[in-house]
Amino acid sequence: MEFRDPYAVLRLDSRASAAEISRAYRAQLRMHHPDTRAGPDNEEHDLQERLQLQAVMDAYAVLGNAAARSAYDREHQESTHRTSVPVRRRHAVRVGKPDVVAGPLVWVPPRKRGAP
Repeated sequence: MEFRDPYAVLRLDSRASAAEISRAYRAQLRMHHPDTRAGPDNEEHDLQERLQLQAVMDAYAVLGNAAARSAYDREHQESTHRTSVPVRRRHAVRVGKPDVVAGPLVWVPPRKRGAP
């Protein structure tokens, strides 16, 4: 079985609180549980859903327990420092003007009647 990062399985950041972890677990459980999911009823899809459901439950077994989570964080932090390779940063280069100019969306409150 391949290693799957529990934070990635539950779609969380490593700084997530216990409440966020349980909320994400319940949401993922609802999404992949065979009684609540919508999708085709074929064996291949059912197998993929069962594997994903098992990955979600395994991730919560690690992150739902405070002692297991701290042990995982310590182990994961040490392994990333040992195997980390410096990444070369790439700089973006602009070539000409963009075809579509888009800016940030700004909400402007409506003016009151009679106001200039």
